[in-house]
Amino acid sequence: MTDNRFSLLGVLRCVALQGSVLPGLGRMSKDNWVKLGTPKDVWIKQLQGLQRYSFIATRHRSRWEVKGDLCMANKNSTLRCTFSAPSHSATLLQGLSALRAQGQLLDVVLAINEERFQVHRAVLASCSDYFRAMFTGGMREATQDTIELKGVSARGLKHIIDFAYSAEVTLDLDCIQDVLGAAVFLQMVPVVELCEEFLKSAMSVETCLNIGQMATTFSLSSLKESVDAFTFRHFLQIAEEEDFLHIPLERLVFFLQSNKLRNCSEINLFHAAIRWLQHDESRRAGASQVLCHIRFPLMKSSELVDSVQTVDIMVEDVLCRQYLLEAFNYQILPFRQHEMQSPRTIIRSDVVSLITFGGTPYTDNDRTVSSKVYYLPDISARQFKELTEMETGCSHSCVSVLDNFVYVVGGQHLQYRSGEGAVDVCFRYDPHLSQWLRIQPLQESRIQFQLNVLQGQLYATGGRNRSGSLSSVECYCPKKNEWTYVDSLKRRIWGHAGSSCAGKLYISGGYGVSVEDKKTLHCYDPASDQWEFKSPMNEPRVLHAMVSANGRMYALGGRMDHVDRCFDVLAVEYYVPEADQWTTVSPMRAGQSEAGCCLLDKKIYIVGGYNWHLNNVTSIVQVYNTETDEWERDLHFPESFAGIACVPVILPQTTAQR
Repeated sequence: MTDNRFSLLGVLRCVALQGSVLPGLGRMSKDNWVKLGTPKDVWIKQLQGLQRYSFIATRHRSRWEVKGDLCMANKNSTLRCTFSAPSHSATLLQGLSALRAQGQLLDVVLAINEERFQVHRAVLASCSDYFRAMFTGGMREATQDTIELKGVSARGLKHIIDFAYSAEVTLDLDCIQDVLGAAVFLQMVPVVELCEEFLKSAMSVETCLNIGQMATTFSLSSLKESVDAFTFRHFLQIAEEEDFLHIPLERLVFFLQSNKLRNCSEINLFHAAIRWLQHDESRRAGASQVLCHIRFPLMKSSELVDSVQTVDIMVEDVLCRQYLLEAFNYQILPFRQHEMQSPRTIIRSDVVSLITFGGTPYTDNDRTVSSKVYYLPDISARQFKELTEMETGCSHSCVSVLDNFVYVVGGQHLQYRSGEGAVDVCFRYDPHLSQWLRIQPLQESRIQFQLNVLQGQLYATGGRNRSGSLSSVECYCPKKNEWTYVDSLKRRIWGHAGSSCAGKLYISGGYGVSVEDKKTLHCYDPASDQWEFKSPMNEPRVLHAMVSANGRMYALGGRMDHVDRCFDVLAVEYYVPEADQWTTVSPMRAGQSEAGCCLLDKKIYIVGGYNWHLNNVTSIVQVYNTETDEWERDLHFPESFAGIACVPVILPQTTAQR
């Protein structure tokens, strides 16, 4: 200091922690800036009585900003600030590196074979747990002038030492294994992390398998996950590389059994597996361990005949012959496919999509209904895409999924406001091959009924047709391709909703005999083939939706008739079978009746339908989160339709990514 002034040039930013007033300066705030330069005794006098202030101090160009605490107890108190020099760390490393380069203060030699490295013990001990333990843990190396290292290469050690003195490491594919091995052995965590980042950036079809081997060797789980993800995306390209022929059996099986393989047809996976098996004659004995993960039933018949059964391994190996026979049986007996389900019949995908079928615009001058099938690829998607078309347009059909086959049953093929247009036609849709199969028709035409899966069979309940409302219930057996009657409902009802839960079928609301029927809950037990009543809903509703989630059954939407008008039912409630009790939750934002509804990853999607407040069909798709009891941001269906049917289905990845 000179002339009793602060020699520090810069700016002091004062932030009053208690809102005190400084004599001559006014109330201090974070916007006050006070230049340092006041004579020290005057400064203290002005701040006399001040209890506590906070300061910020950092280097800014050629000035300092000060950070610290000022505590004033009396006139003898002093200004105390803490300063930091960000460049000090770099200066320190540069100084240590200069000492090493000039051979000064070096106190140990690390030896690997014929190569010698002179270093400072303190430098290595400060950044490596391995060397810290060696030099400070009472080991004999702590006093040795020369230490012979085992388990690392000279090239790897050189990179580690250079990093210790510079915080930098130069990596390429030629040296990476040596550097990574040394970093893991010497417990240089920052270098290990840098090596991982380099290898992730160097990932390619040509390098992927070698990088995966390094990840396994050095137990680098994050790197292994990156390798696996890359391999899933580019498996067929990688399978053409020479390195692919040398991967272990366990790794090949790991990939072939996964649903995460992208853009891979089963026939191409088969060719890749055969190439690997034929590379080494000794592998043929274990061919079934590999080929059991190829999904032969999902191949085209022409592929099985022309490309699979012509391979000698498929004929000579007993188990492989069985896989081939399984595929042929699966394809020639479509009605028995449900009982032939195995890991090889499952579509190779983990993504569940929402699929919609048909619908009607409810126009007075046009009675046509839609034949379009749309899909929402996954829960993150915001836009529906066109998937295929049905053989015949329909609306108010019912759909259910069994073993990932979609059953589209009943409904109407022309637009009617009554049951006059009800049909008995039934189809089964195979999403893997995008094929339609016409199955046995219903015994009674039905519209505005319910179709639900229960214990591997389909149940069609109630509804109406040109004869009026129905109480009959039909059960479909996929194996027999046959509809049979079971115990009828206790009421004739239509416009109801239904869902299965805990091995029983529940039907709620709908048009029956009285107003109270619109709140009724019916329960069917297939073991006794009997219906019984359960606690009624809190709200009467018809043409609504019902879906099961987390052991609960939610009743959503619909309408309520009052004299000569209809009103939207916005209330939402769920039923718990164990308690036989209904509970009200967050209401819908807009009315939807005659809408499609299904569960997709714990979220309920309500698609289209009729809004009685607007007195028109709607394209809105409301999404309810069953875990948070919140309605999420709305989606919009491509068209304004009522009578849409929708279900969750696993689509082939080539379709879902389209």
